[in-house]
Amino acid sequence: MPSTLMPDPLQILIVDDERLARRSIRSALNGVAGIAVAGEAASIDAAAEQIRTEAPDVVLLDVQVRGETGFDLLDRVEAPVQVVFITAHDEYAVRAFEVNALDYLLKPVDPDRLAEALRRTRQAETALPEDEDTDPEGLAYDDLFFYEDGRRPRFIRVREIICIEAAGNYTELHVADGTTALTSTTLSTWTDRLPDAHFARIHRSTIVNVERVATVEQEDGRTYSVHVEGRDDPLSMSRRRARALRDRLA
Repeated sequence: MPSTLMPDPLQILIVDDERLARRSIRSALNGVAGIAVAGEAASIDAAAEQIRTEAPDVVLLDVQVRGETGFDLLDRVEAPVQVVFITAHDEYAVRAFEVNALDYLLKPVDPDRLAEALRRTRQAETALPEDEDTDPEGLAYDDLFFYEDGRRPRFIRVREIICIEAAGNYTELHVADGTTALTSTTLSTWTDRLPDAHFARIHRSTIVNVERVATVEQEDGRTYSVHVEGRDDPLSMSRRRARALRDRLA
């Protein structure tokens, strides 16, 4: 009789600066099959270290953690990890989905909602790519690519892209003519396809055309504001990303 291999349990890291909150989340996880708690962290520094050492699959993350934010943690780690925000603050939901959070749950956490979020994580892990043998084709700076929008299909020249931002499960291209284009291409795929000499990932959720950067201003010692052509609001860049960009362009 053939044996059925069970998938490895999802490794969960709980990040919250309140001990009772961490206990409550553990309690909500008790009825969820196929998961294991890899650890807990009460600070952003401790969470970043555990992500490096334990490599969890999912981080259950509070928004405000001892004077810092869960977004600060995402700026510090490069490891591929899914994030579910669990917080008492509802005003950060839009920003959470801009950094590709899997879900945004309000305290007290609903065990059924938490179980559903983790189920989606498992589905994403086990899903096969549409074509495993096909690598995305690289683009040159002067290339044109076809953007097929039902209302306005058009060609976009790579050099005309000012920046690309994550938007939930999609990415939004900001183009020099002031228009935007919403695509299902992931930010990681854009990183692989765009020419390194001209495009840089300055944030977990942002790629910028370095030729379109007007000014860079240091904010609080940890972050920078990147002002690009044709856009009023600056883009955010962490100190670590700034160092990497400087070293690459040196």
